[in-house]
Amino acid sequence: MLLLEPLRALVNRGICSSSTAAGLALGLEGRSLSLAISGTPLRLTLVVRDGLLDLDPGMPDTPDTLVEGPPLSLLGLLGSDPQAPLRAGYVRLAGSTEVADRYRELLAAAAPDLEEELSRLVGDPAAHQAGRLARGGVRWARDAAGSLARSLGEYLREERRSLPTPAEIEEWITAVDTLRSDVERADARLARLVRRQSGTGPSA
Repeated sequence: MLLLEPLRALVNRGICSSSTAAGLALGLEGRSLSLAISGTPLRLTLVVRDGLLDLDPGMPDTPDTLVEGPPLSLLGLLGSDPQAPLRAGYVRLAGSTEVADRYRELLAAAAPDLEEELSRLVGDPAAHQAGRLARGGVRWARDAAGSLARSLGEYLREERRSLPTPAEIEEWITAVDTLRSDVERADARLARLVRRQSGTGPSA
């Protein structure tokens, strides 16, 4: 696979430049994590040898950990909620969960500085400009997503009435408290009536 060597070199530069990544790599020496893309014969195995990451096409007979799923779900394991693809059932994990967690931490710690990598290709000024534009694009996307979520929430509440408003939620909570109090008072009256009927309680 032609992309494996550049990818391996990129991650290993990150390992060499980060003491955290280097420590994680040493803890994974000889341990293997195999990735399988669902519905395809594509397999890739990550294994640390001599403190650096190797990427081997294929899969050993008994990897320490096997992770299988569609490509986007596998990438989701590197996101802010790595358990989400597993909880949803999109990704299957067999073997050591500890090895899977450590490889996730290693890849996060060794993640390349994209601006620095660009500077190797196009020089510092152009890389700095590209990095600035990329960061601006990420901020715009995050702000746009937040605005869309707020607008959708308002639409569902006000137009479709699919979601309760804060005032409706407060009103519902108050109604539940009132109902609970009424039930408790009714239960107390019933208990007094039973005691009077059985002659074990006060007559009044």
